[in-house]
Amino acid sequence: MQENKNVLEENSTWNSINDPYLAINQVIQEADELRQKFQELKENTQICKQPDFDNHFKYLNGKYKYLYELIPMKSYGCGRPSLLRIYAIKLGTNKYLITGGGIKLCDTIQDSPGIKDHALQNIDRVRSFLIENDIDEEDL
Repeated sequence: MQENKNVLEENSTWNSINDPYLAINQVIQEADELRQKFQELKENTQICKQPDFDNHFKYLNGKYKYLYELIPMKSYGCGRPSLLRIYAIKLGTNKYLITGGGIKLCDTIQDSPGIKDHALQNIDRVRSFLIENDIDEEDL
């Protein structure tokens, strides 16, 4: 908790939140809004209406920039700037395998301890597993 508090205080210009309790409340609110948003996206996907999951998820840049299959993606929470992130691998049209999530405390992923240390590693592990076991969209 102290490490996250320090990160919040040092990076308050990014999201204007430097109090851990305010950040907790924002994450809880974003999680509820995102749950409702995913329900809406699911219903829209089922009836071929937009916005759908493909409109919602965004490409994860950096080392993943030039991947064309099993593409790492991210989802923002509904607030701006959003603290909540959901990470997934795009399997096909409107098909995503959620690999994890995190709370983004800084402007960049590399400066956000929980995301850099866990979420990106999870993407790499899941993606490697899918490739090594020749699993694709049709298998899921």
